[in-house]
Amino acid sequence: MIGFGDDEEEIIEEIGINRKPTIPSIRQRNSQLNALESMHHNEEQEKMDEIRSVLKDRRKGKAKKGVAFDAEMVPSGGGADGLRKRGGGLLSSSSGATGGEDGQETFGDSYMVVEFSEDASSESVQWIIDKIRGKKVDGGAELLVRKEPLTKETQSLVLHISATQMKFLEIADDMGFMKRSKTGIIRNFNVACLDDFFYDENMALEDILTPADRQIIIKYALENIRAAEHEHHIPGTKIQLYHGQSIIQAAQHKEIITNFYSLHCKPRLRKLRHVWVKPTKHQPIDEIRDYFGESVGMYFSFLGFYTYALIVPTVLGLLQMVLSEETETVPFFCIFYVVWMKVFLELWKRKSSAHAYRWGTITMTNLDEPRVGYYGKLGRDPITGKLTPQFPKWKTYVQMYFVTAPIIILCISIAAFVTIFQFYVEEQLAESFGLDALVMYVPSIVNAVYIALSTILYDRLATFLTDRENHRTQSQYERHRVNKLIVLEFVNNFLCLFYIAFVLQDMKMLKTQLMMQLIVLQFVQNVLENLYPYLKKKVGLMTTRLFTKSHYDRLERDFEELDQLGVLSLDGDDPRIVRNRKENILEEYNTYDDYLELYIQFGYVVLFSSVAPMTAFWAILNNVIEIRLDAYKLCSFFKRPFARRTKNIGAWQLAFETLAVISIMTNCGILYLSPQMRELATNFSAEAYAIAFLVIEHVLLGLTWFIYKAIPDTPLWVRVALAKADYESRQALKRED
Repeated sequence: MIGFGDDEEEIIEEIGINRKPTIPSIRQRNSQLNALESMHHNEEQEKMDEIRSVLKDRRKGKAKKGVAFDAEMVPSGGGADGLRKRGGGLLSSSSGATGGEDGQETFGDSYMVVEFSEDASSESVQWIIDKIRGKKVDGGAELLVRKEPLTKETQSLVLHISATQMKFLEIADDMGFMKRSKTGIIRNFNVACLDDFFYDENMALEDILTPADRQIIIKYALENIRAAEHEHHIPGTKIQLYHGQSIIQAAQHKEIITNFYSLHCKPRLRKLRHVWVKPTKHQPIDEIRDYFGESVGMYFSFLGFYTYALIVPTVLGLLQMVLSEETETVPFFCIFYVVWMKVFLELWKRKSSAHAYRWGTITMTNLDEPRVGYYGKLGRDPITGKLTPQFPKWKTYVQMYFVTAPIIILCISIAAFVTIFQFYVEEQLAESFGLDALVMYVPSIVNAVYIALSTILYDRLATFLTDRENHRTQSQYERHRVNKLIVLEFVNNFLCLFYIAFVLQDMKMLKTQLMMQLIVLQFVQNVLENLYPYLKKKVGLMTTRLFTKSHYDRLERDFEELDQLGVLSLDGDDPRIVRNRKENILEEYNTYDDYLELYIQFGYVVLFSSVAPMTAFWAILNNVIEIRLDAYKLCSFFKRPFARRTKNIGAWQLAFETLAVISIMTNCGILYLSPQMRELATNFSAEAYAIAFLVIEHVLLGLTWFIYKAIPDTPLWVRVALAKADYESRQALKRED
């Protein structure tokens, strides 16, 4: 039932809407949800419209107040008072499982856009739509669906997907979201105790879930539409289904669904961009996370934290430049960089743990679900007994060791050849023009451009090879892809520097080559990663206008059939239609490329920067610009990325820590070759000198281990909060028992 004020209660009694009985048990939450969502039935909805009409007349000229569910309609676990204050959004909630009876005014923001292939049969399209709208007991998702209206410009059927407020909350409960409660503790969200999560008096119902949460929920609900035991194929196609398979993922893989993405919310995006792109403002990390999700928020937080951390080596690098003419400072800076990078990485773990706690992802685990592209012959799962794709593990190993490994070795060989050829060209130029000629910089510039361009190719190669290996889960896929990128990019970017440092042993050349590669690489990457999405957007829009062909006649019958099924259309002037056409051709964004760029830069900073003190300065200058450029391009030239929940930076944490360990060896090697250390060790034999540096290396490794143990990964306040949440959960279970 809905609660208004005193006047509203009198109107309700006059009209005669029956009150729903109170359901006291928390365990009967599903029944309560059904009671809440049943309010959109035609008879009761007409009475509610009458109430609104009377109230509008009575309150004309006054500020409009929120409408809330009455206490008798909310779970007994708490929430009556809070919902009286805040429930405006729930009034318009209606289930999508009503076969088209929901009113068009109940359809909110479009959280997902699904575009079907031009060749998709009407039978398969209708079946998938029924699954999306159908009741949960029938294997449906109970989501709201609107199609774009048929016009002369329509090329294919496009659906906009949303959900009711109660459906969002119900799925958030099922997914195990963690949200802040009144006590200030982050704990598992429970829709039966809804009022516990209104920790601020000014909160509205829609404030409990962020836009990114809603996007994750819709995507989860769609991908969780599973084939029943009797559903062996998609109607109208020969596409086979196994019991429990995601129908949406199967339709994507077989290209029945050709586009599956989210639309930007322009008002929110403009507000975020206005603050984010300003160089004088701090990054609004929480707002970034609320809109783009934890994965993107974590990346930009890491980028900002890393940039601030670079201030220390930048200041000391400037100091090194001042003192280098009088005092040999390489030994000091070799040790400093080893300590700095380990402290930085450990402090970042603490910061990411704090983010994960506040964002409710600190306790999340990776679900062992097959990824979209996983394929194999159908077979019985030994645990569940269901038919699932089975791909022999030995075939994956064969692909990894007999296809992927040789290709990686070939790429490494090409990088080695390019490196050696560069020095051969430099020798020839030195003989012809002299060592001081400007033309001597040409081979280094060419090599740096080659490295920047090959980085893009290696990214695609790593993706292709990992696809061929056919890893079962998304976490396995991402880990193997990152590992390939690490190997390829390490060799591609740093082999030349290793050759100069430890074969030629020319520190002056090492410094020149390092600075040349770093500056050119960052410049080329910034140009490519910003220019390409911009050109694709402009050219794509122009191409769409010039070469769009209408399929009006072919689609007219399909749209008529959908109309008969009760699938409503968006208004012809709905701005989402125009936005969809503009965003459809945009580039897709992911954090892989940006993390890879930081990984390479971090390598330049920690591996050899003890002989090039300005490396950190150029890195920090690039990052200050990078933050704002990335913010602008993400808000202007990319599709809205799928929000992903994460508690850290994943496989990239190990990648950065691996570089840190390698840097101990490189810095000890540079220290071993430094003239100052050789002068100090004139009384040492060659063997004793080498043993001394072996001891120094192990001491530095021990120092990093000590830093690792001395700095906990999780702050004390987070550990206390988690323990308190666990205690409160146990007490709640005792009370319920």
